Amino acid sequence: MLISEARERAGRELLGFAWRQWGQIGVSASVAGEDRWAVDPEALVLFTIGLGKWDPRLFDEMLDWLALNHGLLSMQRLRNLTRRFPVAPGLVAAVIAWTREPVPAQLLKGQSAPAKKQPVFSPDVLGFVAVADPTFEEYGYLRPQVTRSGKSREPDATAPAGLAFQLRHLFGPGSRSEVMRVLLTWEQGPLDAARIADEAGFAKRNASDALAALAASGVINAAWSGNERLFTVDRAQWAALLGRAALPAFVPWSRLLPAALELIGWLDAESDAQDSDYLIASHARTVMDRITHDLKAADVATPRGNLTPDPSYLPAVLASMDSLLAKLG
Repeated sequence: MLISEARERAGRELLGFAWRQWGQIGVSASVAGEDRWAVDPEALVLFTIGLGKWDPRLFDEMLDWLALNHGLLSMQRLRNLTRRFPVAPGLVAAVIAWTREPVPAQLLKGQSAPAKKQPVFSPDVLGFVAVADPTFEEYGYLRPQVTRSGKSREPDATAPAGLAFQLRHLFGPGSRSEVMRVLLTWEQGPLDAARIADEAGFAKRNASDALAALAASGVINAAWSGNERLFTVDRAQWAALLGRAALPAFVPWSRLLPAALELIGWLDAESDAQDSDYLIASHARTVMDRITHDLKAADVATPRGNLTPDPSYLPAVLASMDSLLAKLG
């Protein structure tokens, strides 16, 4: 398959996935059916910031949703997860500032402002800005002034996709709600604090404190295995407490979605370049080296063995992209 064809298909499917997720949590969008997993709000915001440059309407409907529901987000977690995503921290800061939320100081630590204002959207989809939005301009980004559609609504916390919001209504948008989301959706046995912290997107100390408090209250189970403390939860009891016939499935969104952005970014760059097949394969190997850990954590197929970056390597990389898209399907 040609790179340009792979780029077109991947872009179409990733945008369709993003619209489907937002439509299930309150954005005005036509959605057929519902997924069996819980949305990760901060990971979805960061994914949309990275992907939205190819779809200004998606980006702006996200802003409309944030204007109404930003109180359900954890700005600390958004800052933490930004490190995992191939998105500019300054653009994340602009989105946060636009919602009238305080921008976490550490988000921009060590970051310098762009030498010149960077376009938020690809010139292929929006090549002219008549009136720039002042908030985005303040952070070094150029886009048309935001006009809210006003169509967003509060997420349905009882839907499968809304589990994170239900837990945030219960515990607040902090580490406790996130470690509970991981434990409630995880079906594969006990988890240690380090793994829970990684999936929850909080520092291990924050997650450990939350787990200790929850265990002390008796709402989760903790047991020692050697020198390691492992945690479980009675999923059936919690499903009944939350009024759910079943709990949604676990998905490592904070690993899967950054990898998706890396791959679509590589495909987009190569579809416009005039590089040789060998150079394209070399670039692909660099990207795969960067995201293989994330793909494996998300159970996505990766090229096997020490494959050299020659043209024969490309089908294996595109197969990984197909596996990732199937996960999101």
